[in-house]
Amino acid sequence: METDWAKTVRSLRLRLRLKQGALAELIGVSQTYVSRLEAGTVSPPPAVAEALTKLAADPRTRSLFDDLRATVDHSPFPCLLVQTGHKGPQVEAISAEMSRDFMGGRARICDAPALARLISDLNLLARGGIDDGQILGASAVWADPGQADRFWQVRYTPIRDETGASFIHVTLAGLEDSPAARAAANDAAPRIERFSETGER
Repeated sequence: METDWAKTVRSLRLRLRLKQGALAELIGVSQTYVSRLEAGTVSPPPAVAEALTKLAADPRTRSLFDDLRATVDHSPFPCLLVQTGHKGPQVEAISAEMSRDFMGGRARICDAPALARLISDLNLLARGGIDDGQILGASAVWADPGQADRFWQVRYTPIRDETGASFIHVTLAGLEDSPAARAAANDAAPRIERFSETGER
């Protein structure tokens, strides 16, 4: 996956609570150059890319969001981290099991037939306000597209990174075939939990 340097530099700078000039000093460039990196108008040469990568990888500068991304990438269970927004859902991190069992070699989740329910749920959650902080989380049951008697309990959890970008952490847990699982899988929409004082859902 190609590095989005604009996002990486801005995220790193905000996480370290540095002004552009201070970050520029750390990586050996000018403040103007950091500004251009954040705007996405330039890509760093190898020496600057290495300095940024080293700074971002240092455990002392790693954010909780970086740790979540790494947890998803290395999870032995099916899960993914999806960035939401005007471009549609984009995979930020995905476990090997999720990629193998649901992506079918495709690069985008929108192109994976096994994830049609995911796309439908994400669109419904976006219309319901998951990107606007109105939704605490959601859950659903999916019928496994490749195995008729297998079901998945799915949990959607909204998350923001240090730049304020919206993401959804999606985790799946296998369910035994049962009348309750079959009935839940027939529900067209996930069960949404909203932030509210009355406990309304």
